[in-house]
Formats: sequence, structure tokens, C-alpha cells
Amino acid sequence: MLQRDTPALEKIWADDYIFVNASGEVLTKAQRLANAKSGATTLDSINEEENINVRVYQNSAVATSRVTIKGQYAGQPTSGQYRSTHVWVKGTAGWQLVSNQLTALPPK
Repeated sequence: MLQRDTPALEKIWADDYIFVNASGEVLTKAQRLANAKSGATTLDSINEEENINVRVYQNSAVATSRVTIKGQYAGQPTSGQYRSTHVWVKGTAGWQLVSNQLTALPPK
């Protein structure tokens, strides 16, 4: 997302990928790619700061962490700290992200 490399994102995100943003909106792979291509969603920085935990179960993996994100969403500047969950599945295309979710944390 930082480089807006949509061809790479098309490979990384599974066809049935979904993203739940910090506002609770559910976005599909097509919607996220369109946002990245149009510039509606841009990221200036993503810092995974602490509580990084990755658990692998045969052909799936769950990663959780606390992240600080700065960028733009729907054309508006945004930044904050979030809890992040990523779910990966290993299939015929290799490891792909099937879902990720952000939960906003209160300011410190």
C-alpha cells in the first residue's frame, strides 16, 4: 500500500479478500484496489510498534499487532494507532491475505 503497487496487491490479496476498516466498513479486493489506483487511499507510513504476534496453523496464519498509520482515506488526512489483524492462507497461489481488520485505539 505504501508504494501503491496495485499489481503486487492483486497477487497478495486473495480473490475473496475483505478488509474491515477502523470505521467498521467492509471493503472487497476490487474496492481496495480502486481506492489505491484512484489515490483515494494513500499511506505515508505504517509502523508496527509492539505486540507483534504471528501464529501459523498448517496452511493458515494469523498476525496481530499494534500499528501507527498516517495517510489519507476517502480523500481526507488520517492518522492514528490501531490494533491490526491479518489472516493469511496458503493455497495454489502461495500465501495470500484473505482478510485484515483495523480497530482504532484511543489516544494515549
